[in-house]
Amino acid sequence: MKARMKFCLTLVASALLLVGCDQASTSGGGGAGIVVMDLAAVAKATGQDEVIRQEADAARAELGAQLQALAASLEQQISAEREKIGISPSDADAQRLQEMTMQARQQINNAQMQAQNQASQVEGELVAGFRDQLSPLAEKIAKEKGASAVLASDSYLFWFDPAADITDEVIAAWRAIPVEEEVEAVEEVVEELAEVQAELEEVEEELAETEEELEEIEEAVEDAAAGELPAVPAE
Repeated sequence: MKARMKFCLTLVASALLLVGCDQASTSGGGGAGIVVMDLAAVAKATGQDEVIRQEADAARAELGAQLQALAASLEQQISAEREKIGISPSDADAQRLQEMTMQARQQINNAQMQAQNQASQVEGELVAGFRDQLSPLAEKIAKEKGASAVLASDSYLFWFDPAADITDEVIAAWRAIPVEEEVEAVEEVVEELAEVQAELEEVEEELAETEEELEEIEEAVEDAAAGELPAVPAE
């Protein structure tokens, strides 16, 4: 639900004006200088909102896998360094290990932020691609009505004459386009969705475990620096 809401907000933010206008009159009805369209409704009716959501999820899963691989690599480096210095590290060794742990944590945090930004960028590009596909259809219908611009019927549009709404016509025009290849792509995405979501959940769990391990290592380093020997796990 959150992902779909976010998608709808992205659509609204990216589509205030679909077709450029030279001179727009203020007359209403069929000969309006401006017509309006509910972009989110078009996306839902044509199934494109689901396609974009699924492709965005797949991109997030891939980014999450890369993030998990980075976290695992950093944890391995710290563990190797810890084994190298032994259970009685010098002050310098303990300090170096603590710095490595802090740097690893910072790298993970930076990578998480970067992954979130990249995921948002991918979603924005998907929405822009849908808008580019939709624009010629909206333009054709608008010109047939004598209009020179198409506005999004969002919360910023206080009022408009229902006669100026071309949403249903745009949906019908989209559905009239041969979409054999698109249907196959959608079916493939749907089949992979469950696997992608499962992988994403697994990546999130593994990342959480890695962060817990880093915390344990940091605590062990602090204990060693304080002169306390770590407890040896039972065989």
